[in-house]
Amino acid sequence: MINLQEGRAGFETINTYPAAGHITRKNTTIAGVPGAWFLPEHPVSDDIVIYIHGGAFIFGSIDSHASLVSHITHHLKRKVLVIDYRLAPEHPFPAGINDCVAVIQALYQEDPGIRFGIIGDSAGGNLAMATQLKLKEKRGPGAQYTVVISPWVNLECNTQSYDRNKTQDTVLARPYLVEAVALYAAGQPANMPMLSPVHGDFSGLAPVLILCGTHEILEDDSKQLHQQLQNCGVETVLHLFNNQLHVWPFMEIDTEASQLALDHITGFVNKHAETTTKVS
Repeated sequence: MINLQEGRAGFETINTYPAAGHITRKNTTIAGVPGAWFLPEHPVSDDIVIYIHGGAFIFGSIDSHASLVSHITHHLKRKVLVIDYRLAPEHPFPAGINDCVAVIQALYQEDPGIRFGIIGDSAGGNLAMATQLKLKEKRGPGAQYTVVISPWVNLECNTQSYDRNKTQDTVLARPYLVEAVALYAAGQPANMPMLSPVHGDFSGLAPVLILCGTHEILEDDSKQLHQQLQNCGVETVLHLFNNQLHVWPFMEIDTEASQLALDHITGFVNKHAETTTKVS
């Protein structure tokens, strides 16, 4: 059984490598939601990146992901805003989605010309996709691109990779994820698109980059999302990283696989951060 206090404390200690140099952190509050800006010395563009952290909807914070985000900021040379959304079970579905939507809407109201992309890892990848379903529903502002790293986007936890990669995945296990779903979904059916975005209608969404390791029990989540995006006519790229585990850049940033992931993200962002989209 998940011990929230111990689990949250432990999660904060996973990301131990140093932050990237010459990146400034500035805490903020937007639409009542805490967050933090990560600022490069010389941004290459006025567009911004919104980062949604992982942690199975029950763990994680700005601090847990600060080092990873600093390295992403360094590579992208863009301002990055991390949203410190509310966690379950104290604040179950759809609190996290609502927080992300509120922040994006507030940024848009302040600057209707704002250009932004969204990056999320694991459960943050789920929230990145679900947030855009909600923005589409509200006819709100649209991201120029989305990048998801090891996204957990099927909360039914029923794909073949749970069994295929069971012995290889030393990070995640099905019983833990099933329990986390119960804490987050709070009795709502797990196959709802807002809970499992692999069932969502993403027609009109800007391009999406999906990065995933082949040793993850969530490998098929990425493949399902890629297929669903294609079914909806969305431009999407799936990169599978051989022998990598869940959100590998979060664990170690200096490995060849992590640096390659950062290169893929940078290339994708630079390619698609040119035009503003509106989800309709």
